[in-house]
Amino acid sequence: MRTFNGQWTATAIGSLPHTDEAEACRLTLDCLEEAPAWPQLPRRSFLENMYVQYSEGLPGRVVDVEERRIWCEDLEGHWEEVEAFLRESEEGGGERFAISPAYAAGLHAFVSRVSEGDRDYPFLKGQVTGPFSFGLTVTDAAGRPIIYNDTYADLVVRLLGAKARWMRDLLTSTGRAGRVLVFFDEPYLSMVGSALVSVQPEFVVEALDRCVEAAGCLTGVHCCGNTDWSLLMRTRVDVVNFDAYEYLENLALYPREIAGFLERGGTLAWGLVPNDRRVEGETVSGLRERLEEGLALLEKRGVPSALLERGMFITPSCGMEGTDERTAASVYRMLEELAGELNRG
Repeated sequence: MRTFNGQWTATAIGSLPHTDEAEACRLTLDCLEEAPAWPQLPRRSFLENMYVQYSEGLPGRVVDVEERRIWCEDLEGHWEEVEAFLRESEEGGGERFAISPAYAAGLHAFVSRVSEGDRDYPFLKGQVTGPFSFGLTVTDAAGRPIIYNDTYADLVVRLLGAKARWMRDLLTSTGRAGRVLVFFDEPYLSMVGSALVSVQPEFVVEALDRCVEAAGCLTGVHCCGNTDWSLLMRTRVDVVNFDAYEYLENLALYPREIAGFLERGGTLAWGLVPNDRRVEGETVSGLRERLEEGLALLEKRGVPSALLERGMFITPSCGMEGTDERTAASVYRMLEELAGELNRG
């Protein structure tokens, strides 16, 4: 693990409701001065959907923008492309794993603005869809999730790890990043162990560890629902981001695993600020009190206070595709104010 010993640092999940990438970058860089996250803009285009966005280069994938669909064809007939994909992934990537401007206008606008600016940032944050959620959502032509196809499951892990590595290099190329942080977003981890998903928990751990190794930088996992948090504490990720606004009690069921994760140098990212209009009813002091109650609960359950007193990240509870621009601005401003309050304290 790459230990983070900073103060309370505000960052974001990434998605915003904007369609103008310049405005989204302005909001991000104005409010998240320590760890800005490049803005994903799924309302701008279906190509920026969190599953489509990282699909470029995957053998057999088909995207229908008009029908708003993505699926994968049978690999029969694509074996030459598969062989080239495997060779390039082993060699460290290349243009196959790039994310083009049409698929991530916010990323490219963000990199340009940061590169041309005169500010340095302790962190620049990126995000990639995690392998479990990607493989469970994208299907074959028959509608079966490709995670159940062993070849595709391997290709997906390689693809997303290579995307993270390419993103790391792009953010590093700005010359403005103290460190690069890449999150793997895994909204469907809440389904692990359910009767609806026949995927072994060990697959999740192994897949994430392979992605972390490929990324070669500070990494995290974001899960906006409840899950078996012990799984994530067993992985090699450096940061575990959870919805502290809704699911703190659930996380606190794993004090031994949390303590072990923190002792190894891991960091928690608290999703304290609600990602919707509920933010209008919150205050900085109220959210700080919620955080203090959460820290006290973890300590009461057996997590040593010395581990909890180290600096950590704060984020919105989830992404903000589903809200409006005014509310998104309120969330980011609340994050900025909360980080300032915590660091003064």
